[in-house]
Amino acid sequence: MAKSLFNFEAEFKLGIELMDNEHLRLVEMLNQVYNLLADGQKAEACQYFRQMLSSYVHAHFAHEERFMEIVGFPQIEDHKKIHENFKKSFLASMPLLESYDDATFRKALTDTFTWIINHIGKTDRKYAAYYLAKNPAAQ
Repeated sequence: MAKSLFNFEAEFKLGIELMDNEHLRLVEMLNQVYNLLADGQKAEACQYFRQMLSSYVHAHFAHEERFMEIVGFPQIEDHKKIHENFKKSFLASMPLLESYDDATFRKALTDTFTWIINHIGKTDRKYAAYYLAKNPAAQ
């Protein structure tokens, strides 16, 4: 039986459909990694994590930054720096993830779990609040 590590609706929904759909994909991906690990499929979990997160990070950050530009979010430069730091950290771990290095995989997972909780759960709420305050009909 598949289990969920994160509950998207309760923990991460921002009320902006485009961003919510993309964040939901990340949460579902991490729930899948969690289930693979729970089933003892560590190599499959690492491969899935590496492939999915690599494509997700680049596409999602570009979409989110474009959204913030369009709505005129005043803290966009700070937000972009946070994205860039995460990308650098993740990209630096790629060679070791490709060789299934356990310590690197654990660190990358921990970093990504922390990212979801702190970034989507807190930081992204800032641009969501800004957007929804300017566009009450979007709620």
